[in-house]
Amino acid sequence: MKVSKKILAVALTLAMVLGLTGCGKKVTDKKGFKEAIKSEDYDTDRISESDGDKHIKKSYSFYEDGISASLIIFKDKGDAEDYFDDLYDELKEKKDDGDFEGTLKKSGTFFPWSTPTIKIDGEYTAKKNSTEVYGYMFLNGDVIVMVSANDNGKTAVKDVKALVKALGY
Repeated sequence: MKVSKKILAVALTLAMVLGLTGCGKKVTDKKGFKEAIKSEDYDTDRISESDGDKHIKKSYSFYEDGISASLIIFKDKGDAEDYFDDLYDELKEKKDDGDFEGTLKKSGTFFPWSTPTIKIDGEYTAKKNSTEVYGYMFLNGDVIVMVSANDNGKTAVKDVKALVKALGY
């Protein structure tokens, strides 16, 4: 009985530590978004800002050298969750229809300390055009962060992962 209590205590402590690591480090505003873009030596003048709508407060987008990133700030957490789930459903539908070939994975939605994430890696075909894609989408409260490349080669994957890390995800 003592061993199982110790194991439970260690597991709960580990869960708390994992949940707290990165708290406050994940980018959720314009300033952090701009700093992350700059830290990876991208031109911050390429960041565009859009006013919101019924569900979105503000959004920020960036594109340079085949790498894109977006920060969408919703008016409430429920709208962000709905948008995130809708994105996944649309991607899954494209995969089911054969318009996307590759990996589509949703994770982190079952644990309160984890960040819900969608990872995409493969080839998307629309009409007669096809393009490779590699990227991540993260749900963090009322914020969605997306980072992707229109390529899934080693350099593009490295660049996406570096920007994801700079954004704190």
